[in-house]
Amino acid sequence: MPHIRYLLIGGGLAASQAAKQLRRQGAKGNLVLVSEEPHVPYDRPPLSKEFLRGETSRDELTYVQPEELEAQGVELVLGCPAVELDPEAHEAVLADGRRIRFEQALLATGGRPRVLGIPGERLAGVHYLRTVDDAQALSVYGEADDVVIVGAGFIGLEAAASLRTRGVKVTVVESAPRVWARFVDETLSDFFQEYCRNRGVMFHMNDTLVEIRGSNAVERVVTREGLEIECDAVLIAIGIEPNVELAQSAGLGVGDGVLVDSHLRTSQPHVLAAGDIANFPDPVFAKRRRVEHWGHAEYSGQIAGQNMAGGDREYELLSYVWSDVFDLHLEFAGDESDYDRSIVRGSVESGAFTVLLLKDDRLTAYFSVNGNKREFSPLKKLIKRHVALAAAAPQLADPGFELRGLM
Repeated sequence: MPHIRYLLIGGGLAASQAAKQLRRQGAKGNLVLVSEEPHVPYDRPPLSKEFLRGETSRDELTYVQPEELEAQGVELVLGCPAVELDPEAHEAVLADGRRIRFEQALLATGGRPRVLGIPGERLAGVHYLRTVDDAQALSVYGEADDVVIVGAGFIGLEAAASLRTRGVKVTVVESAPRVWARFVDETLSDFFQEYCRNRGVMFHMNDTLVEIRGSNAVERVVTREGLEIECDAVLIAIGIEPNVELAQSAGLGVGDGVLVDSHLRTSQPHVLAAGDIANFPDPVFAKRRRVEHWGHAEYSGQIAGQNMAGGDREYELLSYVWSDVFDLHLEFAGDESDYDRSIVRGSVESGAFTVLLLKDDRLTAYFSVNGNKREFSPLKKLIKRHVALAAAAPQLADPGFELRGLM
């Protein structure tokens, strides 16, 4: 049984960042990264945008070359995930039967797309968008095709915009009454939905699919409200499920992800978790959270790698997100789950504005659409420092009002 010092389970951004940090911190000993995917770690955000539009190649998605990893002493095991983990025995079993004994391990197993669980979901032409192979399969559709997208979240709207740019006819079916209903207020929902509708995206809200029909491949879908929509393909984009089964079977603490402390250590201190599966104590909002975005994956992978190398870093990041829909660029930071007031800074009609979300007169999150980048840093500081804004609230809607003075 081979004995290694560091075992990284997962082939995404968090695991690759952990590997980089381990070596940067001078960690000695062999390091093995095992991945379910057969590809070298690559960048996922462009999959629903530049790659789907044909503006970025598969090679350009790869942010770390095998030779670079080899030079860092990182052994890649691709297309062969870990299927068993015994933290107490410090052992893992790979899909090909190999057993590995390790000193420290990182779980960065990411997530998998949620399924609808309806008839016809296995027909040819039903797609998900999580991997580069998924995006490659979607990229074949063009002007002669009709695609139904289930879900108006980030992936759903990004893919809708990219496919429309290719000339595809796109219909979005969403169970909520408005787009991004669980994430943004009505001002932003209405703005984005109207913006997409004006560019040819059709919407059916408060509805969902109950059946996908076709003899061998997709021909039409049937919705709960009785609509029948003819189409050539269906993209199901209703979120992801964190891949916690390995952690759960290993007896680690699990609850909406893998439970970790502020150093990203699980209930077994020599096993850490990062990326989409990590349920961590957020120091800004004083509650546990699980975040599924690039910035968190990068940061948590770095923290995990540094701590595996003997560091004592605590998680301190203010979570942030960005998205691109047609020519709109969205920047978000904070926690949108609890607010009692929203203020629009600037003009929605201009297409460049920021929505501020406040709770008890303290900024808890902001959403900027084509906004002023110079404002992002002071906005983040206002959130992290819990600055009282009652006196300044009447002026916050004025984009000419200088935010730095509130610090």
